[in-house]
Amino acid sequence: MEDRQIKVLLEQSDVQRRLGNHRGAIELVQKALAIDPDHARAHAALAFALLAARRLPGAGIEIRTALALEGNDGYIHYVAGAVLMAERKLDDAWAHVLIALDEDNADATTHVLGATIQVLKGDNGRAKELLTEALELEATHTGALTELARLELDLGELEGAAEHIALALKSDAADRDAHVVAGFVELAKGHAAAAEDHARFVLNQDATDEGGLRLFTAVKARRSKLLGVWWRWNTWISMRDDHRQIAVLIGTFVLMRVLIIVTDELGYDLISRALSYLWLGFCAYTWFAPELFRQWLKSELGTVKLDPDY
Repeated sequence: MEDRQIKVLLEQSDVQRRLGNHRGAIELVQKALAIDPDHARAHAALAFALLAARRLPGAGIEIRTALALEGNDGYIHYVAGAVLMAERKLDDAWAHVLIALDEDNADATTHVLGATIQVLKGDNGRAKELLTEALELEATHTGALTELARLELDLGELEGAAEHIALALKSDAADRDAHVVAGFVELAKGHAAAAEDHARFVLNQDATDEGGLRLFTAVKARRSKLLGVWWRWNTWISMRDDHRQIAVLIGTFVLMRVLIIVTDELGYDLISRALSYLWLGFCAYTWFAPELFRQWLKSELGTVKLDPDY
């Protein structure tokens, strides 16, 4: 009887997690653990719910507890892979995915997780193989179609990305990740209005959805030439690690100073003065643009209407 109760609670928690109701998902798993504190799958489910709520430290504790209780469960290794991927321990995450695949090689969702890890490791070829295998197992798997479209978009294969994301939305028209990728595909095509529609759909379901916010921001940056320059610069530089960011900033400063000094020494006073004003303007721009962008985005997000069930 207790096992049946726990199974029902975990199923309900999974539904709530997929709907974006993170608190509800966590509370349902906690009820299951109140019935059986040593239920390994319940600890794994709690880790997954905490991960979805971006509570990574708690997710790490719960998945390690689950592994200590049961080390041969494919689902637990799948969740461990997801948590370790979020912790950027990619080799460890991949090791758990391999164990999960060994336990159940017919699970398309595990193939998708493995592909995501391989993309982060820089092996796009292996990622594509895994996604192809996932679709051979389940041709309408929304996650596999979405991740394949995302990968193709990153590789500049816009036609393939558009085809696969259309199939993903046909498979599940309410999938938020699919709408995010569809939005970025539309943005790549130059259709900002269609991209914004996808962003608003996602944010109407979950106002904290990271992908939806990123897409919404990209749309607004694309439409504003003034603020878009700062957003693209900030995005480009944030993709570098701390050391490279510092090197780029110092290098830019040194280059500008050298150009100003050289043009001044050569007697090109107008060019030297123009470069000085350009540098001053750039510094002032990077100072006020972030706050202006935040205020603009905040006012835009105020028009987003949440789903009544959120």
